[in-house]
Amino acid sequence: MDWKKTIDYSLVICTYNPDERILKRCLEAVSKLDTTGINTEVILVDNNSDIPLQQQLYIRAFEEKIPGMRLLLVQEQGVNFARMAAIEQSAGKYIVYFDYDNEPESDYLQELKKLNEQFPGVAAWGPGNVKVDFIDGVDAAIRQFASAAFQQRQEQTIRTASESSWQSCYPFGTGLCTSAPLLKEFVQLARQGRFTASGRKGNKLSSGEDTQMVLHCISKGYAAGVAPGLKLTHIIPQQRANNKYLQRLLYGTFMCYETCLLQVFPEQKKSLEQKIISPWKFSRKSVKKFLRARWSKDPHKMFDLVHFIAIHAGTYAALNKPVPLPVNQIVRILKVE
Repeated sequence: MDWKKTIDYSLVICTYNPDERILKRCLEAVSKLDTTGINTEVILVDNNSDIPLQQQLYIRAFEEKIPGMRLLLVQEQGVNFARMAAIEQSAGKYIVYFDYDNEPESDYLQELKKLNEQFPGVAAWGPGNVKVDFIDGVDAAIRQFASAAFQQRQEQTIRTASESSWQSCYPFGTGLCTSAPLLKEFVQLARQGRFTASGRKGNKLSSGEDTQMVLHCISKGYAAGVAPGLKLTHIIPQQRANNKYLQRLLYGTFMCYETCLLQVFPEQKKSLEQKIISPWKFSRKSVKKFLRARWSKDPHKMFDLVHFIAIHAGTYAALNKPVPLPVNQIVRILKVE
């Protein structure tokens, strides 16, 4: 029998210049996953780190500690390129993404197995319980906002949907488990230029590849959802638990959404054209919000401004329309691109 057919779950961890203390926590949690009755492989992707992971002694230790773990070097920068390479190399029936700052509970795979057996019509699952651990602390004034931005969830029931637009129950990339055949099809389409989201690249925080993966499952007639039995901790250090990083995260996340949606569902173009606001209105509202945010001590005013600009600029980008000059000037001042 081909050994590849015996793999149930391929666990993929993508990294780029990882914080050693965080990656250690992730790998330690992966080593403690309950794999009773489950065959796994672990693919640790080094997305061209300045110091290659293969040179790190602690990585070598985990290679011995975690059965089926192997390193994959992907030199083309960008999370999506790293993920696509791992998908192409994977042998499992399902692919599970653990970002290097994810710490899954020990029963994560057992819970996934139950869900995949009970709900064959759901092709993408994510954790319904996500705890955010600010390991270096966080300003109390932004803790609640930051926790939400880093995907904190406390679902009480299993929730799924199959709508061709983003739903609150759709899973994020954190702990995402997806049907491997659908992801391999996604990679083929991405290689052909159908899907263009590159994911986070170096210091750029544009996102969208995990969104497109979930929406691709929906386009194929499946549902996606979250379950409270899937639990993990999202580990956030000080360099990400601050106002400037959160502004850039907001911009990168929402700027790309409409393009992601349109590439999966081209028929949505008419509805986008109907909801786009005029350049004059976009500029006027952006300038007004900008002035208020600059004079306010409340950091949420700035978050609101960035969110507003990202959503509407994303619609302009999806429809290949130029963003108004005043808005571009604000974006440059804020340095959120």
